[in-house]
Amino acid sequence: MGELIVYWAVRIFGAFVRILPVGLAMQVGKGIGAVAYHVDVKHRKVVYANLRTAFAKSKTPQQLKAIAKQTFANYGQNLVELFRFPIMDEEKFNHFVKLEGREHIDEAIRQGKGAILLAMHFGSWELANRIGTILGHPYKVLVKAQSKNSRLGELLNSVRSNSSSANVVERGMATREILKSLKNNEVVALVVDQGGRDGVLVPFFGKEASMSVGAVRIALKTGAPICFANIMRVDGPYHRLVIQKPFELVNSGDTDKDIVENLGKIVKVMEGYISQSPAEYMWFYKIWKYSKEAVIKIVTDGKAGHLRQAEAIASLLKTAFAERGVTANLPIVKAEFKNKSLSRFCSVASVAANLFSHRGRQGLLRSCLTEDSYVQMMSIKPDFIISCGSSVAPVNFLLSQEYQSKSAVILKPGILSFRRFDLVVLPRHDMKRKRWPSNVVVTHGAPNLITPQYLAEQTSGLLKRFSHLKSGDNFKIGVLLGGDTPEFVLSEQRVRILVHQLMETAEEAQADILLTTSRRTSARVENLLMRELKKYARCKFLVLANRENVPEAVGGILGLADVVVVSGDSISMVSEAVSSGKKVAAFFVDDRSGTPFEQTKHGRFLERLTNDGYILSSEVKFMKDALYKLIKNKVQTKKLDDNAVVLDALRKII
Repeated sequence: MGELIVYWAVRIFGAFVRILPVGLAMQVGKGIGAVAYHVDVKHRKVVYANLRTAFAKSKTPQQLKAIAKQTFANYGQNLVELFRFPIMDEEKFNHFVKLEGREHIDEAIRQGKGAILLAMHFGSWELANRIGTILGHPYKVLVKAQSKNSRLGELLNSVRSNSSSANVVERGMATREILKSLKNNEVVALVVDQGGRDGVLVPFFGKEASMSVGAVRIALKTGAPICFANIMRVDGPYHRLVIQKPFELVNSGDTDKDIVENLGKIVKVMEGYISQSPAEYMWFYKIWKYSKEAVIKIVTDGKAGHLRQAEAIASLLKTAFAERGVTANLPIVKAEFKNKSLSRFCSVASVAANLFSHRGRQGLLRSCLTEDSYVQMMSIKPDFIISCGSSVAPVNFLLSQEYQSKSAVILKPGILSFRRFDLVVLPRHDMKRKRWPSNVVVTHGAPNLITPQYLAEQTSGLLKRFSHLKSGDNFKIGVLLGGDTPEFVLSEQRVRILVHQLMETAEEAQADILLTTSRRTSARVENLLMRELKKYARCKFLVLANRENVPEAVGGILGLADVVVVSGDSISMVSEAVSSGKKVAAFFVDDRSGTPFEQTKHGRFLERLTNDGYILSSEVKFMKDALYKLIKNKVQTKKLDDNAVVLDALRKII
């Protein structure tokens, strides 16, 4: 019943636009496009996302929005022109369409191998097929069958063939018909874009897109010349139809290689026309759907721990893409707000972001972010966006809506619903309830980059910098010290106690100490470490992050150490240590509010890992005892590995 209603609605609409003067009919088409732009949200988003991919670096968001609107208007006019075909004879066609390059088709036909008229979905491409009425050569056009509405498809094909003297051939058994036509020295019209699953990937505006190989493959096989044709709207119902001279195809004998090279040349021609008049291309389908390239944008709040967690998820996502033969690059963009008030405002306003238009989302981001940050955010069209931390979750969500990208957040996304994102990675210490939506993945620790390969690379890098670490087979105690945070303090007193515990253990176990700090470590603690350990013979490695930049310090220590001591102020750092597979002891720090550390979120995190057998945690004054138990294997700890569950979740959403 629905198919019948659509069929008769189209017939009635066609009859209506045919009785209108041409100028008024074009205005009706524009009106249809304007309404569709506001009503058809799905395709509007697709159009805008495609324009972003093609022109993000060369056009502003405002320009892209204007192009998107004009794209809908042009499509409405194309639709009207299609249904006016029955009243367009050869005289009217010549009046409204200026043909250039007809001699190129005549030249191709004189070769006696037929001619392939190759086009793309640009301008009023259906109108371009009316060229069959004036070329003076038998003419066939290949069209896609309307599988969802066969009755409507028959109507459209009837309009096409009866009005243009073109023999319409539907895809399927078309190859035989095309070869037969070319053998009979006829003209065959084919399109090159929308290659789908069976197409060949060719760079299209800097990113691989699937292009149809049929025309090039047949031309290489038969020797039939290919002439590219393109129709452009000049003004209202007036058009310019250009037929280019036959392509000089590369034909080395390596068919697969030749197809890619020739398609690349054709796509360059396409890009030229599209860049000149971008609103005339049909942006309504997912052009880069079959691309083997992906962009994973990391939105960071500037916190090193959060960035490392986001990079860890991005690395797993890169692995998931690689399993499908897709390569990914990982640009990192910092979300820098103008002030804290605007950061909070962005969070609140983003709750209603689904009600915003493109302009509204862009306006919100532009109002809240610094100009440089905003420009960087909008200059890269991502396929996937990853962020860590509640302050940047709204930016992630707004961008994913803007670009129609997949999104993943780590930690709670503030006041935003978890369902606003494709994936939420939530460490167990952030959980306050037992049941979560299906898009939530719960991990034991914070996501991190620690893998056997990463440790090997970092260790190799560290040994190249500090060759003295290669000598000696002594037991090694690795130490990772954090520092002060808004919630915690790593005091001189605790570090002094720790140092003495470490030195006593090192002497008794004949062990070496490898120690590094973080950017958060206070100058007082750094000075203490220099006094106590700089000249201590068993301290073979001492790097203070605020004084010396050694990128491989943490990974290298985790790779070399037999047992690791870590301060409890950083969940990320503890998670990295436990993920290394080494024996780990973590010590408590001071809470600024005076709350016992065991009662804080970080304290509960350490307690859970201890109870689950991943670490030993205690007060710093008992570190020697904890190390003794680990060194003597009196306590066995397990390696933490959350990667498998996160990777599985990512595989399901790409």
